[in-house]
Amino acid sequence: MDSLRSAPNRLLLVLVAAGLIAAACTSGATPPPAGSSGSPTPSASSGPPTSGDAAVALVLATDPRFAGIQPQDPNRIGGCCFSTVTPAPSGAGYAVTIEIGWGDCPAGCINRHHWFYTVGANGRVSLDREDGPQVPAGVPASSGDPGSGGVGIRGTATAGPVCPVVRPGDLNCADRPVAGATIHILDGTGTEVAQLVTDAAGVFTVTLPPGRYRVQPDPATGLMGQAQPVDVVVGGTLAQVQLSYDTGIR
Repeated sequence: MDSLRSAPNRLLLVLVAAGLIAAACTSGATPPPAGSSGSPTPSASSGPPTSGDAAVALVLATDPRFAGIQPQDPNRIGGCCFSTVTPAPSGAGYAVTIEIGWGDCPAGCINRHHWFYTVGANGRVSLDREDGPQVPAGVPASSGDPGSGGVGIRGTATAGPVCPVVRPGDLNCADRPVAGATIHILDGTGTEVAQLVTDAAGVFTVTLPPGRYRVQPDPATGLMGQAQPVDVVVGGTLAQVQLSYDTGIR
């Protein structure tokens, strides 16, 4: 009697085992084609770089400050922002350098910051190191580099005379930058739209929509009076402004 009662149980176990074997065999069937819901399509942005330009593009995509940066032009003097690329020392992938400069860039830039990246053969982007002073807000978008697409105002504040007698070509008596000066930007209605502080090079930058503006400097500590305000029209490029303070040296 007991053996008869256990017979259905044995039959059930046999059926379950058969089902498991069939499922295992089915899992070895031909996989769905690439690009279907069963197989994600690889991302082009993370794929292996096929050239130095492709490696640079992967790096530029990692930081919004790099938008618009172009390859270095060896024949150009005074460029502020560019990329360079060489084969990686390991022989696999590329070494990419990004440079952003500011402060009198038409003459070669007073300040420069560099990022050094390695882009592996698999497309992975790694930041190896940085050097240079901290990049101010608004740079490079308003750094004055034609390739950066900056629209706004870039100004330089200087103070002079530095010597009682200034001789032409004497760099020791050149006007000095005014650091830490407060600058107000007023729109055409007289409303303040920005307040800036000059950096160590006496430079200030601000991104603005096209229009008419007044650059209004505050008095600077240790200098006589204050620099005169400057009215400027911002168009499709970066407007350049020079503010001149008086040291009182005579």
